Amino acid sequence: MNQHVNRQLIVRLLLAWIVLSVLIGAVVLFMETRKIDAYVVALALRESRDFEKGHRNFLENPDRRHLEQLREESRKHIKDEHFIAVRLYNRDRELIVEASHPAARLIEEKISSHRLDIALIDDIHFQRFYGNGGQIFVMVQAPLKTAGRETEGYFEGVYKADPRTMAEIKNRILLSLLQVVAIIFFTALAIYPIVLFLNRGLIRMTKDLYHANVGMLKVLGGAIAKRDSDTNIHNYRVTIYAVRLAEAAGLKREYIANLIKGSFLHDVGKIAISDRILLKPGKLTDEEWEVMKTHVRHGVDIVGHYGWLKDAADVVRYHHEKFDGSGYEVGLKGHDIPINARIFAVADVFDALTSRRPYKEPFTLEEAMRILTEDRGSHFDPALVDSFAGIAGSLYEEISGADDKLLEDKLDGLIDRYFSTGLQESARLNCWEFMKCGREVGGAKAQELGVCPAYPDHGRHCAHIVGTLCGGEVQGSFARKFINCLKCPFFRSKHYDRMFGRKTEAL
Repeated sequence: MNQHVNRQLIVRLLLAWIVLSVLIGAVVLFMETRKIDAYVVALALRESRDFEKGHRNFLENPDRRHLEQLREESRKHIKDEHFIAVRLYNRDRELIVEASHPAARLIEEKISSHRLDIALIDDIHFQRFYGNGGQIFVMVQAPLKTAGRETEGYFEGVYKADPRTMAEIKNRILLSLLQVVAIIFFTALAIYPIVLFLNRGLIRMTKDLYHANVGMLKVLGGAIAKRDSDTNIHNYRVTIYAVRLAEAAGLKREYIANLIKGSFLHDVGKIAISDRILLKPGKLTDEEWEVMKTHVRHGVDIVGHYGWLKDAADVVRYHHEKFDGSGYEVGLKGHDIPINARIFAVADVFDALTSRRPYKEPFTLEEAMRILTEDRGSHFDPALVDSFAGIAGSLYEEISGADDKLLEDKLDGLIDRYFSTGLQESARLNCWEFMKCGREVGGAKAQELGVCPAYPDHGRHCAHIVGTLCGGEVQGSFARKFINCLKCPFFRSKHYDRMFGRKTEAL
């Protein structure tokens, strides 16, 4: 169990690490991109200022020599690939110099889409865009000012981040992301033992709550059994019958868990019925019978006061309803009756028929099934009677002759299966620790059967299913490591006795 919990915790921390790394990494990437944008734009603006002096000289002396100097300055920037396209305008927005790198033709469409009409430029305008391989370009359009802040012309250029700048950008982004991943990873490592410690405390509390709830279920069921001058054996049998029928009918796991609660507590309301009526040996009068029927209402009131038992209400309230609508106390009909109540009705009547009571001998299996079949469609759901007919023979053989202890063991197996939180004590039936099969017992064969062959409620030895060669039931190759059965940890445990009865002599 501890290994299972540890694995789950590690997997969840890894998933949290991955998810947080992606989410926080995306935020960091966005923030770094904004910083990089500002950095590249600043570089582009700084480079663009190199044109101001040449441009001013040309405007003051617009002769051929100064024009050629301005063109040479533009070609120099193009050659160094600081800018791959340059345009210079006079104050009247007339183009005076234009130069471009061959690479500019490859992204001409992108350049055009990011270029504003020069007539609209009255302040610095820049727009970042990307080329192939993530290459960063910045379209810069800016007025050129005199010392007196008067506009004397306009500059337009496409700045290309040089390889060194691109390498710095990539390294900066990669470093930032690695820092995020590393910080989250080491944070997960740091909190792992803390979460594990807290989780162990939660497991202990969950175990205590689980056992308290199950114990309360048994105590309440036992209390009404004693009140009715009966034993728990009826509760055990009828619950096992009901669960097996639910399994045969393909009922979902959560419904079966609720069915177990309801089966145990179906008559809990009889606590509120006086001894004069409840224990009357003869036939009840009509008035007494009406009082007896109120045990349903009392039972619903009892289970409704505790959240964990509220799921039992379907069986407690409706287990006396009949499929044709002639039951009590609501008079529901057909599939309006909750499925758990319909299942329990079949199990309850079957157990009543096949059990010895002070006033009758037990019916045979054949007689009981004949009565159920006759009442299919009137008292019982026909589909459920048909499902029960398919399992009744083997189930009756398994349950009818079993004593209280064996029935309790079988029922405990069902409770562990359907109320399992994954936090039960690891020693209980954790044969997989010895069989290395990934489930309790039986490995691939257990997967095929859909059940654990060695569970107490199944009553079959693992050796018969998986073919262990050690001569014992569950030890298999693990036992052979210990030379004989007496040295096998599972054989020596109390859980072997629980599953298989008294120990046989070791080989």
